[in-house]
Amino acid sequence: MTIGLKRHLAVVVATSCLALLATAAAQPQVQMELGLGGNVVVGAWNPLRVVARDVPLGSRLEVTFDHGSLRDGPVPFVLSLPVAGGPGLSVVERTVYVAPFSSVSWAVVGQDAVVASGAIAGRDQDDTPLDVVLTRRSGAFAAAFPEDARVVDVTASQLPLDVAAYDGVRSVIVDGTTVPPRLAALAAAAASGAVVVLNGPLPESHRELELLLGQHGGRLGAGRVVSSTGSAADVARLVTPEGSVPRAEVVQAAAAAPLVTPPAQLRQHLVIVVAVVFSVLAVLLTRVFGGPGLVSSALVAVLLSLAAWQAARPPAPQVVGTKTIAIVGGELALSTLLEEHYTLPSARLDLAIQARPLDVRPYRVDEAGLHLSLDGWRSVVLAGAPRVIDAPLVLEGDDLVNRGSVPLTQVLVVGLGPQGDLQPGATLRPRDQEDGPPPQDYARLLDLLVPGTVVALSGCDTGCTVWLAPGVLAGQGWEGL
Repeated sequence: MTIGLKRHLAVVVATSCLALLATAAAQPQVQMELGLGGNVVVGAWNPLRVVARDVPLGSRLEVTFDHGSLRDGPVPFVLSLPVAGGPGLSVVERTVYVAPFSSVSWAVVGQDAVVASGAIAGRDQDDTPLDVVLTRRSGAFAAAFPEDARVVDVTASQLPLDVAAYDGVRSVIVDGTTVPPRLAALAAAAASGAVVVLNGPLPESHRELELLLGQHGGRLGAGRVVSSTGSAADVARLVTPEGSVPRAEVVQAAAAAPLVTPPAQLRQHLVIVVAVVFSVLAVLLTRVFGGPGLVSSALVAVLLSLAAWQAARPPAPQVVGTKTIAIVGGELALSTLLEEHYTLPSARLDLAIQARPLDVRPYRVDEAGLHLSLDGWRSVVLAGAPRVIDAPLVLEGDDLVNRGSVPLTQVLVVGLGPQGDLQPGATLRPRDQEDGPPPQDYARLLDLLVPGTVVALSGCDTGCTVWLAPGVLAGQGWEGL
């Protein structure tokens, strides 16, 4: 009897342990990573990745970035995205703009409860761009870069494919000692403005990456791809931003000029004069005609109000102006769309774009786009996430060529002056011209550009695109550069 009881107790204990293990294994598990390899760059677009296991169906990821201060109070930016849920893994990936913050909190919320949550303290933020290395000799590169550099060692699989995710990356260095990264990931890094260094000689497994060296001096979008056989110290000298366009400063300069012209409001003295004249008229009508005069005054007031509304009302409740800044390198360009929305009555903007406000204000982003509220007679300027487009402006030999389908107008070379217009399919040989007043659309940008940069406009009937080809003519032997 004792032996049977012991066996029964042993079976019960074993069954209970197995049940507990099964329950523990089925518990939801969530990991969130913000920034490349967990390294956040403040003031730039960063990759965000959430891996959830066994979360309930219909769950949502809620991330709150508090951009406020003790003086201004909380200023939240809320990112809300669906999580597929169910048994197994659910992955959420998004590129998000991270402004200076006081705190970041996140939670995965099921239908009735919070499944998992976490936070990032404000003291952990840093606006220093990243120098990403794919190597087994990360210590050598970390020692070769200046002390204030952020050298980050990641694996090839951690490199995102989204161009905007490299907004806070200064360089990507590949030396062939690890698994080769995807060609598309390095192309995205270069197009976003990073310097991609192939530190060779590379093994056969990495030969495909040399396709990025190509033509146009290795320029690709806003960045470039270079090859080096030097030491880690030589590579560190290659990634200095000489001849590059300061993208953040260019966007701020382009957005400094108003993109819309607000409708003119009635002048205050005109309203006062009309009110005084109407008051005198109403008094006279009432004294002369009594009751009928009072009724006539009311009718005149209604007619005047309708006439004033028809004459002074704006043509639309919202006014929208756009401008695009495109940094050219080779046959690609990195473009940033600027949109200014001016609302006359207060309104809620629901925009199906991936963008962020240039100023500090509450807003929300979900799978449908961006949402924010705007008071009456106020405006907000939005900057879209960087993306890659085809570049119409290329350099062939000593000539500039317009490969696009629309004219490039007011072409200017920094250091040589204005060059005129460039029709589709036409070529232009840059020459030294007398400088005049620069076009208003890019006058604010010229001080940020190095000599040899080509600037041009297109599509100004619907919203100008400003094309910037940084330093493509430098070193070509033209007088004045």
